[in-house]
Amino acid sequence: MSYLEISTKDTRYAYPTGRIRGLEKYLLKDADLARIKEGKDLEESFQNLSHFYPYSESIKVCDGADDFERGLDEEWRRTYLEVRSFAPEPELVELFWLEQDFHNMKVLFKLHAQQKLPQEIDKVKNISTSGTLNPALLLNAITKGDVSLLPPFLKEIISEVMDMMEREITAREIALFLDRVYFQKLLSDTAKLKDYFLKELTGIIVDSVNIKSLLRIKLWGRDREQEYKLLEASIIDGGKIKKDTISKFAGESLDSLLELAKGTMYQRIFQRALEEWKERHSLFSLDRLLEDTLFSFTYKGFYITFGREPLVNYIMLKKSEIKKLRSILRSKKANFSEAQIENIGL
Repeated sequence: MSYLEISTKDTRYAYPTGRIRGLEKYLLKDADLARIKEGKDLEESFQNLSHFYPYSESIKVCDGADDFERGLDEEWRRTYLEVRSFAPEPELVELFWLEQDFHNMKVLFKLHAQQKLPQEIDKVKNISTSGTLNPALLLNAITKGDVSLLPPFLKEIISEVMDMMEREITAREIALFLDRVYFQKLLSDTAKLKDYFLKELTGIIVDSVNIKSLLRIKLWGRDREQEYKLLEASIIDGGKIKKDTISKFAGESLDSLLELAKGTMYQRIFQRALEEWKERHSLFSLDRLLEDTLFSFTYKGFYITFGREPLVNYIMLKKSEIKKLRSILRSKKANFSEAQIENIGL
């Protein structure tokens, strides 16, 4: 299928695409991000952000510049509610925000295992309010067993994790389990829609997660057996590069990964990442390279009207934008120099 070939003409998306075109105008441009990054400190960068709508509204929930995380979370929550309100398939939109619910479960289960889980959600750190569910519902399910308001699939997941905890499965293994379940949900639910664009997109998303896991595990320098076990636990089924193929490279040299990537769209990414590691002992460019690959595929959303592409492309662009802002503001909070910020690819 060619780059701009449309497999279906879904007229349900004519009006939503018009709404998306309006929202695209408010996406930050490179010059806008540069202005925010150029602030001399966190306070100035935060003030620079406040000049851009809709962040000017979302960051009103913040108690100050140090509270920027809450403002970014609010912007992602607001985006979810707005996009879901006009999407002809709200369940598709939910899939991209369900990741926040799984993040919250990882946070809550870790604290529960440590017997440090508060009874009130406001007292739990690192909780996201931008998921599809009020995180208080997840807290009640874990602490009180009240799953009455949860969707059936989450009831099953929470029950399974509680059983894992009784068997003293580690918090790390539970987190990996939840990651696998989320991506299985993403892959299975999008597969039901029988959409070429979504099938390819989710394959690229899974590949991106797997490539980052693979490179980081390789760089830990474990022996072959340990590396194999880590890969088996971390690599997610459903990518364009098969899990079995990746696991075979356990214990092999870093340079051998070029053979794994040979003939795939990721060959240049592996080459660049390995070069950067050899030269600077960093992988800061990896996220950007993988993101470029993703957007080279979703970019067709700018040209299509009757289909899911514009909606999904906007969601991915907005998610990337908030991620970049979070990285910039965190670097400012940590008092990174301009050189350090440049070195990490911001």
